Amino acid sequence: MSCMNAIKRKLPLRAMAAALALGGLLAGCGGGGGDVGVGVGVVVPAQEPAVAGLTMTLSRVGPEAVQVDWSDDPDVASFVVVRDGSVLATVSSTTSLVDTSVIFNDTYCYRVDGYDAFGHLIAGSSTGCLTIVP
Repeated sequence: MSCMNAIKRKLPLRAMAAALALGGLLAGCGGGGGDVGVGVGVVVPAQEPAVAGLTMTLSRVGPEAVQVDWSDDPDVASFVVVRDGSVLATVSSTTSLVDTSVIFNDTYCYRVDGYDAFGHLIAGSSTGCLTIVP
């Protein structure tokens, strides 16, 4: 029994018509041809650009204040200081920030991300945490 006869016996007529139409549709966009078939493409994930490392230090500078300092990167247009997963501040002309919104007996975790003029992340620090004790 030929392959086509086997397909005809196993598929209802509507399914065969849909498969032929799909093959013609794929042929119209360069994805099919004389045989009815569906091509499988290779998906290549987009490569994220490498992120340069920033050095960050945390210092307690008052009873309820933390100073965040980080290294500079000449390609960075703005830095975003993140505290506990939320943006604390965006700065462009300095590599230091004093956070005066901390309270005793709490731990705060900071990270600094650097963005180029187009808004692409190009530099970042690791996360650092500091507990404010009385």
